[in-house]
Amino acid sequence: MNNDIIHLFTRYLNNQCSKTELERVFKLIEEGSNKSEWDFVLAEEASRLVGSDHQAEMSLDEITRLYGKIQDSINEGGHKIGVLRDRNLYWRKIAAAAIILITLSVGTFYYSSRLDTKSDKLVRDIAPGGNKATLTLANGKKISLTDAKNGELAAQSGVTVTKLADGKIVYALKPGNVVNTAPNSIETPRGGQYQVILPDGSKVLLNAASSLTYPASFVALKQRRVELKGEAYFEVAKDKSHPFIVKTQNQEIKVLGTHFNINSYADEPMTKTTLVEGSVLIKASGIEQILKPGSQAINGYDGLRIVEANMDEVLAWKNGYFMFDGESIESVMRKISRWYNIDVAFKGNVSKDKFGGTVSRFANVSQVLRKLEYTNKVHFIIEEGRITVTK
Repeated sequence: MNNDIIHLFTRYLNNQCSKTELERVFKLIEEGSNKSEWDFVLAEEASRLVGSDHQAEMSLDEITRLYGKIQDSINEGGHKIGVLRDRNLYWRKIAAAAIILITLSVGTFYYSSRLDTKSDKLVRDIAPGGNKATLTLANGKKISLTDAKNGELAAQSGVTVTKLADGKIVYALKPGNVVNTAPNSIETPRGGQYQVILPDGSKVLLNAASSLTYPASFVALKQRRVELKGEAYFEVAKDKSHPFIVKTQNQEIKVLGTHFNINSYADEPMTKTTLVEGSVLIKASGIEQILKPGSQAINGYDGLRIVEANMDEVLAWKNGYFMFDGESIESVMRKISRWYNIDVAFKGNVSKDKFGGTVSRFANVSQVLRKLEYTNKVHFIIEEGRITVTK
């Protein structure tokens, strides 16, 4: 799913769109595109209403307003830009789905209130993570990318580092200069993510609590070698004469030009490497394996094995949401802890159930926890910067 579109639709439902954004919404309706994003936003909006104090007081007028907002977009879009008949029908179905979802959310308030009596500490809410990172240059200088303004951040012996926009930095070579290959590093804290465009044009998006170490320039180096701790999504620029190698705590991945994701957190029981496109060679414990697109290498206590990947789940973090696919509550809470920068403790017996579902990474933590509580298998208390998990 397209995270920018999700953000746009969410703003639209909350009367926050500018004139330009409104025109874009109507254009998308005309095209009949981004149906999955609409479905996702509507489900999130209904879930938010279920979990909010405001929802308890939600009147029929308010329900009608939200339904009418979508219905008006159909009519206005059709009037202004001629929505095709079958597309119009689809959006009417979307509107109907919205009213059903929201009405159901009101109907389930009694149930959610009962859950709240078991977990009445979710009021101490925590906002989601965002674009936060620290850049360390070859000379040891540290730059907070969170606070830095857009523009050139540093110049290192023929290499400039520039912040293009919030959440992205780019390395560029200055022609005719002797370049510096000394290591730089970028590190995200818990509750942070950031993208770096390396000097060869490769793009790396770091997840929370992760770090990437790399040379300021790959010029004069036979290999493009980087080191990862945590999780990152790579889009490697093609260069057959200079292989791109990613080193993690227990393996190396060699590529020539491809897209892939590596999850290699120290607190996870295994390292997972998932190939989106291209080809990669994995070396671990004396074993070499070539990955094909759509496959995943799992490197754990039982060695290296290859499985078919759930690509939606693997790339969910990159696309702006959590997707839990038959995961233990411990695994779920590790992800939540990293993104919301909060400690987690377990009280009593830990649930052995497996959890599945999807929720936006841009929701407050209470919304994520409430979705888990609806299973009636776990409950949560938020206090003093800590989430306590109970059965």
